[in-house]
Amino acid sequence: MRLASEALYSAEQVGRRVAELGARITQDYEGREVAALGVLKGSFIFMADLLRQIRRPVRCGFIDISPSPRAGSITEMVFTSSFEVRGTDLLVVEDILDTGVTLAYLIEQLELREPRSLRVATLLDKPARRRVSLQADYVGFEVPDRFIVGYGLDHGEAFRNLPYLTYVE
Repeated sequence: MRLASEALYSAEQVGRRVAELGARITQDYEGREVAALGVLKGSFIFMADLLRQIRRPVRCGFIDISPSPRAGSITEMVFTSSFEVRGTDLLVVEDILDTGVTLAYLIEQLELREPRSLRVATLLDKPARRRVSLQADYVGFEVPDRFIVGYGLDHGEAFRNLPYLTYVE
């Protein structure tokens, strides 16, 4: 395994796009507090940078979704938050929207907790792999069907610390 010789998106491109998303979210949540819920682990860098760009009061929590040994099934969701979801304007922050199966399940579970509104921000959207009808409200970049790493995304827990996005060859 090796990294591509060129960045898919440079650190500067990622920074500009995150700032644009933050500005749009600020506008969309005018007069409201944002309750951000980050999906661990891949979203943590994106979430930190995105929340610093939102010019509204923001609360944040995290959710960890542990996959089962059987591919495609979810056995456990661990929800930790300093806020109650009910009645909030909830923003789910995800690293990559791939098949959409996990995110669709998460949205279904969160809607049971009755947020006032629920939107999704994802750093990357990979529509070529979508298995369910699902679109994020805020998308950083649409990417090809390649294994992307960097800026929080990993390959075997490596490469999360890269300040740019690239792919594994």
